Amino acid sequence: MNTIPCEEVAKEVAVSAARGSVWLLMVAAVALVSIPCWAINGPEVIKNQQKRYDELKSLSCKFKKKHYWKLVGQETEIKGRLYVQKPDRFRFETGVQTVVTNGTTAWNFVPENEQVLLSTYERVHEDQSYEKLLFDLILLGGYEGEYSARLAGEERIDRKACYLVVLSAGEEDRYIARVRLWVDRKVWLVRRVEYLNLNDDITTYELTDLKVDKTLDSGLFEFTPPDDVEVIDLR
Repeated sequence: MNTIPCEEVAKEVAVSAARGSVWLLMVAAVALVSIPCWAINGPEVIKNQQKRYDELKSLSCKFKKKHYWKLVGQETEIKGRLYVQKPDRFRFETGVQTVVTNGTTAWNFVPENEQVLLSTYERVHEDQSYEKLLFDLILLGGYEGEYSARLAGEERIDRKACYLVVLSAGEEDRYIARVRLWVDRKVWLVRRVEYLNLNDDITTYELTDLKVDKTLDSGLFEFTPPDDVEVIDLR
């Protein structure tokens, strides 16, 4: 459903009154009470969400990742778990890939390739993957300053009322052209995030079973490669 911010409807009422049009005034007044109005805008939602992520110490959740590849009209879906411990430890685990860092060393294990890539945490910062974008959302608090924010409505995700915020890139050639965030109205955590790239491919993460500031086992942020795989050290 498309909605109009309150201030736009209020302007219409004022214009109608100035023109002395009773009919337009009545129509605009009815619109003012019938159209959903928001007491908050997109940048304010992002600011509150950013503050919440800045404050948290740890987060764990289940996730479902969907990727739509427009060129071939194909969609894939995988499920997994995510663990984040501030300031620099995380674990991203699915049936096809495990990415772990303890803040110093990073492991990237893809069972199908029978390989584990070892790298430094600094190299992780250069990663442009969707997983890295998701880590940045949680570790750094969001994308404030990188995109312009617009409140696009409200939707329920996993039965939770969420603000839908559309983030548009200021640079025309930015690879991630648009981000959509569904931010929980009550706890200011992201329940769903969607990335649209320049090729019109869409990647979506839906986060469920969110747990914040729970003690996480330090062993989650270490990785011991299986004996039968090749270890490639990129450090």
